Amino acid sequence: MIMTRSRMSIIYVIVIISLLAMVSISSFMSSLNTERQLNIVVSEAIPLANTADSILTDVINQESGVRGFLNTSDEKYLEPYDSGKLQLQQDLDAMAVFQKKYPRLRSIMEGDMLPQIQRLQDYYASEITLVRTDKKDEALSRTNNGKALMDRFRQLHSKLTAEIDVIANTAYVDAQNAERSARVIITIGGLIAIVIGGISLFIFNRANRAEAALRKSEETYRYMAESLEAQNEEIIAQQEEQELTLEKLSQREMELEAITGYQEKLTGAMEMKSFLEASVPALLESVQLDAAVLVVRNSEPDGPSYKVLYSVGYPTEMPKEIYGQLLGPARRVLEEKRIIESKRDVSELERGVHYGVTSAVDRYYPIFDDQQEAAGFLLLTGYLTTEDEQKSRLAKGLIRQFGLAFLAQQMNEERLAQSVRLEQLNEQLQQEKELIGEHRDVIENILESTHEGMMMCDAQGFIRFANRRMKDYFGNDEFKGAYLTDICSKLQKTVPTFSGVLQTIDGLLRGELDKLTERFALTLPEVQQPRYVELYATKVGEKSGQEQGFLFVFRDRTEEEKVDEMKNEFISIVSHELRTPLASVLGFIEILLHRQLPAEKQHRYLQTIYNEANRLSTLINDFLDLQRMEAGKQTYHFTAVELGSLVQEIAEQWKGRQGHQIELHLPSGEAWVRADADRFKQVAHNLLSNAIKYSPQADKVEITLNLDQDHVDLEIQDYGLGIPEEAKEKLFSKFYRVDNSDRRQIGGTGLGLSIVKEIVEAHQGEITFHSEMGKGTTFRVRLNAYRLPPADNAIMILEDDDNLSKLIEITLGKLQIPVMKARSAEDGILALHRIAGNGPRLCIVDIHLEGAKSGWDFIGELYRHPKFYRTPVIVSTALEPPTNYHEKDIEKYLRKPFTMEKLLAVSEQLLLNTENQPAYIFPRQDESIIASTLAKNGIEVEEIKSKPDLIEVELKPKSSGASET
Repeated sequence: MIMTRSRMSIIYVIVIISLLAMVSISSFMSSLNTERQLNIVVSEAIPLANTADSILTDVINQESGVRGFLNTSDEKYLEPYDSGKLQLQQDLDAMAVFQKKYPRLRSIMEGDMLPQIQRLQDYYASEITLVRTDKKDEALSRTNNGKALMDRFRQLHSKLTAEIDVIANTAYVDAQNAERSARVIITIGGLIAIVIGGISLFIFNRANRAEAALRKSEETYRYMAESLEAQNEEIIAQQEEQELTLEKLSQREMELEAITGYQEKLTGAMEMKSFLEASVPALLESVQLDAAVLVVRNSEPDGPSYKVLYSVGYPTEMPKEIYGQLLGPARRVLEEKRIIESKRDVSELERGVHYGVTSAVDRYYPIFDDQQEAAGFLLLTGYLTTEDEQKSRLAKGLIRQFGLAFLAQQMNEERLAQSVRLEQLNEQLQQEKELIGEHRDVIENILESTHEGMMMCDAQGFIRFANRRMKDYFGNDEFKGAYLTDICSKLQKTVPTFSGVLQTIDGLLRGELDKLTERFALTLPEVQQPRYVELYATKVGEKSGQEQGFLFVFRDRTEEEKVDEMKNEFISIVSHELRTPLASVLGFIEILLHRQLPAEKQHRYLQTIYNEANRLSTLINDFLDLQRMEAGKQTYHFTAVELGSLVQEIAEQWKGRQGHQIELHLPSGEAWVRADADRFKQVAHNLLSNAIKYSPQADKVEITLNLDQDHVDLEIQDYGLGIPEEAKEKLFSKFYRVDNSDRRQIGGTGLGLSIVKEIVEAHQGEITFHSEMGKGTTFRVRLNAYRLPPADNAIMILEDDDNLSKLIEITLGKLQIPVMKARSAEDGILALHRIAGNGPRLCIVDIHLEGAKSGWDFIGELYRHPKFYRTPVIVSTALEPPTNYHEKDIEKYLRKPFTMEKLLAVSEQLLLNTENQPAYIFPRQDESIIASTLAKNGIEVEEIKSKPDLIEVELKPKSSGASET
């Protein structure tokens, strides 16, 4: 078949159209294939996310199992742990498949997740081991560590999940973009094919009319085909270029993330160490280098030349200090202040485990201070690196940022050090301020609390300070800044006697005097009674002699004046009280000496002399008693006293005196107190004397003794003059006497009630009174009631030291015997005679006791008792034994201090070994001397037995009548 040119053209057009269709079909198929591959990537994101969630679930199951086992120690709780551990390994294997496809996923897993999972596995295993080895408490104490590890794992899992989301989103976006690009290409190809088809049809229609035109168009068609082919190749190249650009953008994104993390770590650090530990590794990661060291100049004159602040990545530890000068690139970078790069062969340690590293590049970057002087350098080292201009520019920028951050951190360190120093200084200043304030407050409190008025003025006389007491003297509280002479002049107007003091003060201010001392009486309008004041004034100056002013001290001596007045009155009273009876005594004695008188009159005169002498003796005794009480030298002998019999005895002595009857009201039972009998008699006599003296118009005085559970009250009531209201507060003051016309003729020194009050308070009691003018007065003395414990079948402890007595009681408690304690020999003797049944089992007696009697008196009374004379005794005293003293079988001498064990042993020995033993054992001597010595002590001898080295003496039992003395 002969092919004409027109047919060839038609065939050629058909072939071109076919080629275009094939191109379009291939483009469409490639787009479908690209979309299919991207959909596969997207479809992998779901199982990838599921695997990540499964890893979290496995770890949570392990944690739940371990916590259950930790709380219960039950092995069944470890089943979730074991299953979670097995499933975790499977999930990690599945995750490893995805790691091969996604580098960033592998970086997160290998760099963060897997080490953290391993730490959790080690923690769970150690907790299980501790519980199984019975160290549960230690395991519980580490719970917080496990929580911290789990919290860190959750953070890393969130980071992993975020990376999976990024992979899915990126894949999906890429698929959509690829799909759209392929469809655009298909559309363009289809349009081109349609255009070419139309052109071909047009050419075919024209070919029939002009074959020549087709021949001319043949080249055009060929050229268009070639153009279309070139366009197709260009489209494919553009697609490849887009894929390369996408890869670069991804790499750039990773670099930007690293740079962002690095820049974040440049700020926020409080200390230099944490700043370097965070920023330098981040810098190495950003510039993709392997090791770094930071060296700075040392500013300390006596230290090394340079300090290595931080190093990381080198096989050996860097020295912390560098002495001497630096050499080579290190010196150049400091001198030239620019980046120095040095290539070198690696050392043996730097070659790595595979010995594949042969060379390294060291880059020295200068670090500048705030004066733009090189303060140090940062050395970065890379192994197997090539020069990259873009990376070099990046490194320069990052290191410039590092230098600025390092400078800021240094300045921050300096500011922190300055802040600490300022805080210390501020604290010291605050302490000094507080100390000064405390001293000021102390001085001010001292000045304000003193009873004297104090005022200070400057050399010109202007007042700088005045305490609140000054108001009492001047009636004015506006002192500060006032002129002293003006205030004194105002005072002179109301107190004319102050004029002499004012002139003296003027002389002091003018410098005519160095100091002054004045006494004056001050009577302010609002105060009726005058105040007696003593004024001291002296200069106040510094050590250098510079005069600062004057200090004025106003001392109130009103009470002194009153005391002086009372003393004068007392002397007058005492003189009167002494001279009156003395005059009587002298007068009657003169009569008796010079006259012959009948016997009856002589007896009456002698009785008067006797009474007046007793009056003088009482007055002198009162005065001496008061002096002893004020000096704290008054001694009291406290014993058990039955007040009923004592008051009855006193009442008998006063019956019928001065025409007064004594009415006595006593309770039905005994009223015991601990008191000094003689001193309490003195109290009763003084109160009765006052009651009779101050009731001259009455004819009786009542004495009432009341007894309740805790107290004994003695009341003495008169029906006399009564006490004025203004005198009640001063009634117990020394030398005080109520002064009115009704009492002028009543004698007295004003000491009686003061002595009474001192004695009552020494007895831990109280005295009160109630009085009505014209109706009389009642004085009440209240003492604590005293109950003497029974001594029947008990151990008697006579000891006036309460602590030692209590200790002895506790020690002897092991003997299971009742204990009776007494503080005086009188109490012990009283308890001894009040025993109705069995006598005491043992007596522990101190020699020096309260009361007038000693421990020897009690022991003598015990040995004279008809029933209890064989009672064993332990003498407990700090004194040496008396001369010729000998221990007996029933009497042991323990000198203080002694141990309670020894006391207990001696007590047990005496309690167990006193039956059928002789009463006394003496060394070999004259028997008559022994008998006479015992007789002098009131002890009768039953029998004396002589043995080769000792003498045994048996005492004669006492008759019952002998004990009634």
